[in-house]
Amino acid sequence: MFFLIIQPCYPQYFSQRNVTRGADTAEIYISIAWYGDGYNTINGLFRSTDNGASLSVQRKTFAPIGDLPIFGDSIPGALFQIPYNAIDSFGVSYDYGKTFQKRYSPDIYGETAGCMAGELYVGEFGLYRGTNYGNNFTLQSNTDSLQIEEVGTLPGEIYCTIHNSRNPFTLAYSSDYGQTFSFRDIPIPGMGVGFDECDIHRGTEPGEIYLVVWKTFDTVALFHSFDYGQTLTFQGYMLETNDALYYTAGRAPGTFYYVRWQICGTPPGLNACLWIYFSRDYGVTFTTYYYDLDSVFTGIPQQEIISQLKVFPNPANDRVTFKLGDKLPDYDSKITLYDIIGKPVLEGILPKGQLEVTLSTKKLPAGIYCYSITSDKISLLSAKNSMKSQESFHGKIIINR
Repeated sequence: MFFLIIQPCYPQYFSQRNVTRGADTAEIYISIAWYGDGYNTINGLFRSTDNGASLSVQRKTFAPIGDLPIFGDSIPGALFQIPYNAIDSFGVSYDYGKTFQKRYSPDIYGETAGCMAGELYVGEFGLYRGTNYGNNFTLQSNTDSLQIEEVGTLPGEIYCTIHNSRNPFTLAYSSDYGQTFSFRDIPIPGMGVGFDECDIHRGTEPGEIYLVVWKTFDTVALFHSFDYGQTLTFQGYMLETNDALYYTAGRAPGTFYYVRWQICGTPPGLNACLWIYFSRDYGVTFTTYYYDLDSVFTGIPQQEIISQLKVFPNPANDRVTFKLGDKLPDYDSKITLYDIIGKPVLEGILPKGQLEVTLSTKKLPAGIYCYSITSDKISLLSAKNSMKSQESFHGKIIINR
């Protein structure tokens, strides 16, 4: 008997490569283990054209072919698939991920799509650049010690890192397609002397980048910069979880996505449950969409979680109010405030049947705080799955004095 297998135990090592933005401003792709039928693991490639509000199946394959890193191109419909190792070949899709044309079968580690159509960088045993959808590559430099992370928004820009688990971490920047690099140490606020990993994602403006910092195994912070990392703004913490997390910046200004993946159901009918978190304000607040990806999933409308949440006033002084909208919840919700280093500093409960609650912030020093609202719901999952689903919403507030 064979069940759905995946390894979310160390999600940071697979964090940023299984979700990518497409060519359109509201388009993302997600490549994940989908379900187990008792004998095989089935992988799925999913696409959304409305920021996660709906999801369609582009491709269904047996493991390990389908659950591979993907990178969106700037041309509509074009998508790169890159293997972790030589078990499958590197491929290119021109039909929105439905089929892939194979190129070759090398081991590739450290890769990213460029900002121009057909451009791709790989970083194994030197930095190589291709400009024709992987038909051939040219050696740019022998930078074996650099870990390629991302390209910039301008042609020729590349971001690499050295010691991306040390604070400050070393950012290597190139403006000539990786032929030469400049180096700068970037201290990350609130992270101490080290962290698990730091991933870089480009925004939409020159010099704009996001830093996703895994402070610990289950604590992930998001930072934003408009000046190539010289000035960092703390945006907030992603949902605390032991599940696998994948993330990407969007193509529209201010948009950022992250995806949480979890095994649902009971053997032999295991399948994936998926949460898509979408932000329009550079990762400060998120709208959440939930999907139960059972074996008969073919593409259905979203279930929006905790819609119409209002937090006011923000900035706050001695109190802050959380309001969930017009529909009375039939479950308790826990509200937690965290300081910039991730320490819980204030908790409250929004009881079921109540729309809003006000918390006193008089004892909190002025500063930036993150909030999370969580609750356990059974109704989110289909009847065949006898497990609770934790829905959530989170964002950032400022307390002034």
